[in-house]
Amino acid sequence: MPADTAEPTPFSARIREASWSRHQGLDPSAGDEAERAPGVFDRLFDGSLSVDDYTRWHAQQYFVYEAIEAAAARFGDDPVAGPLVYDELARLAAIEADLKFLMGPKWRSGIVPLPATQAYVDRITEVTSDWPGGYIAHAYTRYLGDLSGGQAFGKAAKRNYGFNGEGASFYTFEGIASPKKFKDEYRSRLDAVELTEADRLRVIDEVLLAYDHNGAMLAALGAQIGTNPFSPKVVAAICHHMNTDHAADTLVICQGEGGQAEAESARMTGFDGTGADFLASVGGEAVPVRITWAAPLSERAEVRPEIVRIFTESKAALENA
Repeated sequence: MPADTAEPTPFSARIREASWSRHQGLDPSAGDEAERAPGVFDRLFDGSLSVDDYTRWHAQQYFVYEAIEAAAARFGDDPVAGPLVYDELARLAAIEADLKFLMGPKWRSGIVPLPATQAYVDRITEVTSDWPGGYIAHAYTRYLGDLSGGQAFGKAAKRNYGFNGEGASFYTFEGIASPKKFKDEYRSRLDAVELTEADRLRVIDEVLLAYDHNGAMLAALGAQIGTNPFSPKVVAAICHHMNTDHAADTLVICQGEGGQAEAESARMTGFDGTGADFLASVGGEAVPVRITWAAPLSERAEVRPEIVRIFTESKAALENA
């Protein structure tokens, strides 16, 4: 009987096969469209995703890549993960440039991770704290996706919003002339990575978890599509103004109307048509605070009088406590 000379399945192929159903689950062209409401990807491709909601999606990705690229800095010289750390893949600077273009110079004041995004970031941070395979799993999931379907996202953004570089520079890899050749090289290095079989199985499980976290983030974003009448640029400008010029007033608001009398500091993180969001520091912990407007708002000029009202009532409540 002839000996079995079949070559073992390459590690990269094993990951791809194991994650294919997750990948298909995020693909707007897969499955029965009638089974779900259009999500971020669907709306981007059909042209119905507003530039404001595109910006909010971009902002959530900032936190994910911040975590991944912090891990890349730690593992650059690691004998296991180091071969898969490429300067050409780094996306954070491009996202920052896009957000500055989309939201203005005060963009950082107007973004905060959604709970689903924070859970994703927390997982990346936890699993990459001391395990090279954690970096490999999350970097593979994001960067190879950016070089594949992400290229179609970039084309759709440029087509829908008229971007010419800025606004969609996240999708342009300046140091990669051929995404296909680069992905082939990346997979070759992945196949050669020095991991035990137990760690390879763990990497595969982590890739699946990365897909699940990404799906949860996209679902959370999809649920908010079209719900905020205020543009991210307006939100960033007002939050920046409150946090830099009226930090003491912001604290009073959180102590009073926000019910966090013991707060030591606070910052405004966002707002929509129904209320404003803050983070109060209480006993060293960041506590989210939501304060509802007296009536729904839809115009920028309505925001200031409502904040003044909330501050005035908060100050009176604290004085009379």
